[in-house]
Amino acid sequence: MNIHQLSARYNQEQDRILVRINSTEGSEMRLWLTRRLTLALWPTLNKAVVEHVARQDGSASHLRDEASKKMLADFQREAVLRDADFSTPYQDAPDAVAPTTLPLGSAPLLVTEVRITPVANGPLKIAFNEQLAGQADGRGFQVELAPPLVHGLVQLLERALQQSAWSEGSEVLGPPPLPTSDAPVAADRPKYLN
Repeated sequence: MNIHQLSARYNQEQDRILVRINSTEGSEMRLWLTRRLTLALWPTLNKAVVEHVARQDGSASHLRDEASKKMLADFQREAVLRDADFSTPYQDAPDAVAPTTLPLGSAPLLVTEVRITPVANGPLKIAFNEQLAGQADGRGFQVELAPPLVHGLVQLLERALQQSAWSEGSEVLGPPPLPTSDAPVAADRPKYLN
């Protein structure tokens, strides 16, 4: 699949992140990421990206500590995002002549498993699978993402996570901001899981 565009948006009604990936051939993969899966995936995805960037950069083979590898990945991410186009709206069909085909069907894949496989001197492979109770055959697909697309996907997911506010009170995207007033903070706020 030659990826044309990526999209990740938080859907408040579903309380999920809808990821859409369309190809230059006119096919589109749609998948739902739930809160639980996304919050568990987020640190693993970031670590895999850091390790993959360190492996790809031939001059970084001497880097052993995580802080140096993360700094290299952050530097590469900033360089890639500077040239990335986040302003062009997601197109349902890259070619107006051919309609979008949905190889997985019209219902987005409800992701229950993600496998991340780095390829030496190659792309990062990410497999998204759906295996639901009572479902004989699961659905799934795999994408291969070159570094610019990996960093773009991470950026889009980070934005969707911020919109979702799922990370409030967790350490996923960093600690929550400190209160700005002397008002007491409610210690017994209700907690919800989906």
